[in-house]
Amino acid sequence: MANAAAAERGLSSRLRFEQADAEQLPFTDTSFDAVVCECAFCTFPDKAKAAYEFARVLRHGGRVGISDLTRSTDLPKELENLLAWISCITDAQPLQKYVDWFSSAGLGPRITELHDEALQEMVRQVQAKLLGAEVLVGLKKIDLAGIDFTSAKQIASTALHVVQQGHLGYALITAEKP
Repeated sequence: MANAAAAERGLSSRLRFEQADAEQLPFTDTSFDAVVCECAFCTFPDKAKAAYEFARVLRHGGRVGISDLTRSTDLPKELENLLAWISCITDAQPLQKYVDWFSSAGLGPRITELHDEALQEMVRQVQAKLLGAEVLVGLKKIDLAGIDFTSAKQIASTALHVVQQGHLGYALITAEKP
């Protein structure tokens, strides 16, 4: 869809979008000017390998940019279940750890920006959507059999509290291949 949108705007000769396994990128060395990873790095099983792959496919002077969840401390047990894993909370890492993975892969960190307010807003939006879905189920307007709204709302509430305490955040990180 991104490639089609680029073509509609006359940009397909200048850029292309690719999707692949971040730990085994099927591209030749030094074949990209940029790698963008939006809120997914924390889900990769081998983050060091993914960082190495990003560096491998970048040309000299190429840049990687990620945005992802960060954490500064251990998280409450409520945020260590499958739903928290799916929502990228469980394996969020300290900001410095992301920087270290990129540095170890040969990338020079350039920018780190915290955007915790964006995460607070996102959690509030999730809470509102959960409430809306629960109301619609109660009114029999939609059928979401098997959804445990109580658990989902508790996870969202705990996540918001942890974000407000500064233990869970959101960051933008860029690095450059020398």
